[in-house]
Amino acid sequence: MVAIQDKRGGRLKLAQLEPSDREPLRRLFYRLSPETLYRRFTSPIARPDQVRPDRLLDVDHRDREAIVAVDDGEIVGVARYFRQPGSDAAELAIVVADAWQGQGLATRMLAALAGQASAAGIERFTLITQADNSPALRLLRRVDPSVRLALSYGVYETTVPVAALRTATEPSASAAADREEALTLGHREPKNDLSVVDH
Repeated sequence: MVAIQDKRGGRLKLAQLEPSDREPLRRLFYRLSPETLYRRFTSPIARPDQVRPDRLLDVDHRDREAIVAVDDGEIVGVARYFRQPGSDAAELAIVVADAWQGQGLATRMLAALAGQASAAGIERFTLITQADNSPALRLLRRVDPSVRLALSYGVYETTVPVAALRTATEPSASAAADREEALTLGHREPKNDLSVVDH
C-alpha cells in the first residue's frame, strides 16, 4: 500500500492498493457479512474464498485503480474503478467492512478515487446497486439530483460524472455523508466465469 492520506488525529489512512497487498485484502473479505458480500458482488457468495483477490489486485493506477482504507495495518474498505477500454468511463465498485459502515468512510474513499480518476482522464463512473440499497441511492441523489436510474431485475444501473462526485464528496459538502448506513456498490459477475466477481 502507498499511503495517500492520513486521518488527522486518528489512525485511519487511505492508500493506493498494490499487487503485494493480497493477504490484507483476503482478510477483509473474510470479515464481511454475507449481505455485504452480496451487495458488493451482486450475487450470492457462499464462501469468501470465492472472491479471487488476484483479480482485485490488478491495478495500474491509471485504467485500473483501487483506494483502500487502512486501520492498524488492516484493510477496512476498498473503492475501485476499471476503465472501459478506449473510453473516458470506468466501472465503480465500493465495499466497507461491516464494523466501519455508517461512518462516512465510503465517501472519503470515493473522493480520493474520483481525484485519481480525474487525473487519469476518466470523466464518468458507471455503477450498479440493488434497488433496496438506500444508502447508495441517497448518495447518488446527493451527487447528482437529476441522476437517471435504469431498473433491471432489481438492480439499478446509472452513470455519474466524476466531477460531480468529487464536489459532492468533499468533507465540507455535506455533513450527511458521515451518517451513511452501509454504502456498497458493485459489479455484475461476468457471465463466462461465475467464480470471477470483478473486472
